[in-house]
Amino acid sequence: MRTDLAKESGIPERNLKGISKYVKHEAGAEILLIDVETKEAAEKLDKPIGRYITVTSSMESMMDRDARMTLSKIVSRELRTLVQNSQNTLVVGLGNRYIAADALGTKTAEYVFVTRHVLKHMKGVLPQRTPSVSAFCSNVLGMTGMETVEVVSALTKEIAPDVVILIDSLAASRVEHLGCVIQCNDSGIAPGAGVGNFQTILSKESLGVPVIAVGVPLVVGIESILGKTRSSCDASVKNMIVTPKEIDMMVKDASRVLSDAINLMLFGDTYNEIEKLLR
Repeated sequence: MRTDLAKESGIPERNLKGISKYVKHEAGAEILLIDVETKEAAEKLDKPIGRYITVTSSMESMMDRDARMTLSKIVSRELRTLVQNSQNTLVVGLGNRYIAADALGTKTAEYVFVTRHVLKHMKGVLPQRTPSVSAFCSNVLGMTGMETVEVVSALTKEIAPDVVILIDSLAASRVEHLGCVIQCNDSGIAPGAGVGNFQTILSKESLGVPVIAVGVPLVVGIESILGKTRSSCDASVKNMIVTPKEIDMMVKDASRVLSDAINLMLFGDTYNEIEKLLR
C-alpha cells in the first residue's frame, strides 16, 4: 500500500539533488518542511513538485483541548507560508461522510467559518476586510456520479477563489502515524490515491488557481502491520485496509485541529470575533 505522507517517502533519510528539507521542534511537535524542487526528484520520490509540511504530535495532544489549540496555531502559521493573503477562499471537504475513516474532510469543512453569504447580504455585520470564505463537501463518485475534479472545477469557475483548500483523510504506511500527523502541501491531492482508488489530481494545473491540500492519515494497509508474515497470507488479506477502533474520536479531534488551524489562518486577529458572530 502506498503512502500519502512525504514524511514516509524516504525523503527525510535521503540526500537527493533537487530536494531541500528542514526540521524544527515546538511545543512537543516535530515540524518537517520538504521542498521537492525538480522534475527528476519528483519522479524518483513519486511526489509532485511542491512544498510539503508535516506536523507530528502525539495522540494526547490531539485529544487535549488546550494542546489542540496550540497545535492548531502551529499548523495555522505553517499554512500561512503556503497561502498568501487570500481574500476569497474555497474550502472543500473530500471523502464520504458516512464512513468514519473517510469523513475527515466533511467534518472539518463543517467547522470552517463561512462568510461569503454574510458579506453578500449583511456586510456591515463582520469586521472590516473580513475575507470571503465558502465551504463545500464533495462526497464520492459512487454517490454523485461525478468525479471530484468535475465538481470542484465547476465551483472554482463560479466562485473564482484566490485559493482552494482541500481537506481529506490520508493513508499511512506506519501505524504510529495514524491520527497524529498533519500534512499540508501546495502540490494538490489525488482523492483516494492512498488506497489505490486513483482519480484526477486536484491541483493548480487542473483547477486554474493555487491549491492547498491538508490531511491526516487515518488508514493503513494490513501489510504494514503483518510485516514479514505477509507472505503466508492470501491476496484478500494483503489487500485489506484497516483503521484503529478509536477512529470516530480520532476524526473528531483531527477535524477540530484542522478547522481551527484553517480559521486562524484565514481570519487572524479577528478569529475570536468571527467565532462569536457565526457560532
